[in-house]
Amino acid sequence: MGAAACAAAFVALFLVAYLWPEARAVDAAALEGFVGLQRPTVDRVSSLVVSVGDPGPVLLGAVLLAAVALIRKRPRSALFALGLIAVTSVSGQLLKALLAYPRAEGRIEGADISDLAFPSGHTTATMSLAIALVVVMPARLRVLTALVGGGAVLAMSYSLVANGSHFPSDVVGGYLLATGTALLLLAGLRQAESRFPERSGRDATQRVARRTADQVVAFGLLAVLVAAGAVVSGVVAGVLAFRLSDLVDYAEAYTAFFVVAAALAVSALALIAGLAVAVGRRD
Repeated sequence: MGAAACAAAFVALFLVAYLWPEARAVDAAALEGFVGLQRPTVDRVSSLVVSVGDPGPVLLGAVLLAAVALIRKRPRSALFALGLIAVTSVSGQLLKALLAYPRAEGRIEGADISDLAFPSGHTTATMSLAIALVVVMPARLRVLTALVGGGAVLAMSYSLVANGSHFPSDVVGGYLLATGTALLLLAGLRQAESRFPERSGRDATQRVARRTADQVVAFGLLAVLVAAGAVVSGVVAGVLAFRLSDLVDYAEAYTAFFVVAAALAVSALALIAGLAVAVGRRD
């Protein structure tokens, strides 16, 4: 049911983003607000973030997650991680080709959007990795993994729109494609487990290996979360302390940017949280 809801939302988003003039105007206005942030430092950071969504790093991330799942004696979770990346990568490229349509119209300075932009491939891949992380790790780390995964998805989303390569609607399409595919695969995984339950390792060596893998990943995720929180907090504090008037002026000039940026955050985190709930308390 969740996968069907994501599919329906994907179709609705596609129709609205392509055919409804008012929605296209909001999409373009938000894009203009994002590209208005382009500065040498912002451009370097956004380019670095976007490069993480390239095929090489994504494949490496999927392999690492599969390895963690195998160490934890969850071969089906390993298969899920690899399968999700493979299916969304192929389906995303096919959908881009099928749904190719000129929407940029060349009127936004700093933006260069291809006709083959919906859904965003980089966002789809990042969302898929975030979801795979939630599925692979145990229930006690699910909140932490959802926070880190959601932060990674938002960093990728904002970077893609800020460098002018995608509309906000493109990245939401990536959210829905990854989440819908994941829910469909999870339904198959749950059916398989109900018929052929996995046997968790019970000897001391296997328990130690699982516990060690969990601790290493938890430490890494916590370090990433703390570092990202420190950076974001520092930027926010600096803006509020020294550029508050500029922020107010920018909000007045680009209101759609702030509204859409908040909507992207809510939708990404809500989808990841919903999927985390759907996974249940598998350990």
